[in-house]
Amino acid sequence: MAEKKVSSLPAKLINGGVAGLVGVTCVFPIDLAKTRLQNQQGAQVYKGMLDCLAKTVRSEGYFGCYRELIGLR
Repeated sequence: MAEKKVSSLPAKLINGGVAGLVGVTCVFPIDLAKTRLQNQQGAQVYKGMLDCLAKTVRSEGYFGCYRELIGLR
């Protein structure tokens, strides 16, 4: 069975945009946790990445993981 290739420019732009959006949505919380773990000085606030993400969601809500992405900080 032959597969149909997507060759139109608008379809490629939409596919690229969706892929970029999914990538940023998945990677941004991980990058936020990495940065917060690196910025710990003195007392350990977070034990690890999952602990950091759990505490962020608990204290700032789910969208707190994306707050800097949408410019609220």
